[in-house]
Amino acid sequence: MKEDFAKLLEEYFEKRRRKNDIIEGTIIKINGRDVFVDYGGKSEGIVPIEEFEEHPEVGKKVAVCIVEPETEDGYALLSISTVKSLKKWEETANRLEKEKITEGVIKQRVRGGYKVDIGNGIFAFLPLSQVDIIPVTRPDNWLDRKIKAKVLSIDRKRQSIVISRRQLIEEERARKRKEIIKKLKEGEIAEGTVKNIVEFGIFVDVNGVDGLIHKSDISWSGLKSPFEVTSIGKKIKVKIIKIDREKERLFLSIKRLTEDPFEKIEEIIKPGQTVEGKVVRISSKGIFIELSEDIAGFVPIESLNGRKLREKKTYTFTVERIDKEKRRVILKCQEKEPRK
Repeated sequence: MKEDFAKLLEEYFEKRRRKNDIIEGTIIKINGRDVFVDYGGKSEGIVPIEEFEEHPEVGKKVAVCIVEPETEDGYALLSISTVKSLKKWEETANRLEKEKITEGVIKQRVRGGYKVDIGNGIFAFLPLSQVDIIPVTRPDNWLDRKIKAKVLSIDRKRQSIVISRRQLIEEERARKRKEIIKKLKEGEIAEGTVKNIVEFGIFVDVNGVDGLIHKSDISWSGLKSPFEVTSIGKKIKVKIIKIDREKERLFLSIKRLTEDPFEKIEEIIKPGQTVEGKVVRISSKGIFIELSEDIAGFVPIESLNGRKLREKKTYTFTVERIDKEKRRVILKCQEKEPRK
């Protein structure tokens, strides 16, 4: 009894394993619109007669696929059209494994991404995160768009194909980046697009190559903040000061687009001269002042003459001396109201 049950159980699981497998069978009889096929192991199934392109004949061999292992009548539901679909899928999968790239049309939004028609009635899954190098904010705008994408995975068991347009773009950008970085030279002036701004500097895209303007290379005075000189998405001119070809990175400068004002500071500013400057930063030792021509000024606490200065306000000062070591012009407050 136990052996019979084990045998039946094994036969059941064997049939389940063979679902969607392409099997050769033999037509054993035709009953109305049902064509009975023996597909081995004393197993019989039914194929709807309309699936045959030519009139079926008893004894003829036919390739079938198990759609349902067993119906209530004890017969498996077989299909010829599914065989054609499976063969098309397999041909497509083999081609994609070789080519690694496919084209298709985004047809439908599904959970987590899109269904993409890649031809022959076959659809691939395009995750939302793999659509573009920037986040997709309007998913419906991508519908019916023809795309080219990289094949990420092919799962034959689940008949699943996952693709990525983003990866293809990134690989193309990487290829172009290698070509571009070979042509760039240290010391040359280039134009880039601001990608991001942080406290320590500005990230710039120069023809697809990532670059950084450190905050120390923004201004000669050292008083300008990365956030006040530009904004994300803006085009800016920069000077390439160093190229890391191994890591494909650029080190850039804004201040080196102009000459260092301290090289001719004696010609610009002299002790006793009256100058105007804007308060940039207040510290416990004094106040940092932004002067004209990107020069840093500094008012020591003892030179305030009792005055209270406010940030971002412009005042008039007297030049006391020039501190070349610290690259500062030492100033003294004048008895005058701040300019509006």
